[in-house]
Amino acid sequence: MSLSVEHVSVTLDRTLVVDDVSLTVASGEVLGLLGPSGGGKSTLLRAICGLEPLGSGSISWDGDDLAGVPVHERGFALMFQDGQLFTHQSVAQNVGYALRVRRVPAEARVTELLALVGLSGFEERRVTELSGGEQQRVALARSLAASPRLLLLDEPLSSLDRELRTRLAADLRAILSSTSQTALFVTHDQDEAFAVADRVAVLMAGRLVQLGTPAELRDAPATPAVARFLGLP
Repeated sequence: MSLSVEHVSVTLDRTLVVDDVSLTVASGEVLGLLGPSGGGKSTLLRAICGLEPLGSGSISWDGDDLAGVPVHERGFALMFQDGQLFTHQSVAQNVGYALRVRRVPAEARVTELLALVGLSGFEERRVTELSGGEQQRVALARSLAASPRLLLLDEPLSSLDRELRTRLAADLRAILSSTSQTALFVTHDQDEAFAVADRVAVLMAGRLVQLGTPAELRDAPATPAVARFLGLP
């Protein structure tokens, strides 16, 4: 199963925010969307999810055009930078939310996911009692609960301090790899992108300027602007 984005453009308030972007994400691949703030990364993510209308182009899953498919029928999960957890619910209730909505037994799946994200035994804890890193782990477990076809992560680590971001980036990579989860990971931090993603798409001013593995980007940046953004000589 794979995602295909073909010649997609998105205009917001008469401003072209995403400009003729084409890319694919293979089954089990983690693709990073990297670039400076305002480069169109989050808007592209929202368009893929169905939250922003396309000005032109198409988005398809396994060859099926998603035009007209509602957000809740795409089988995708979106994780935001603030986690958007339910503060009045326990950890287990947060993680099992999507399963309860679908009237699917949740207890065993919740236990499995909390073990996966390193929070075994946290089921009855209130999310307000958790650290920022623990809350993001809960948010990740909740996003994975319904086994989404595609996981969309919008700056999930940006609110954390540098040391914690580095540690959680490595953990996130391990979790996505162990579950063979197809994912798109938005970040403005190249260290995060290189730690988490199999390939990285660099977006600047709404345009895709380079797409390759972390090693390819480091060894051969496509433009001087990419080199400067990556901090390369």
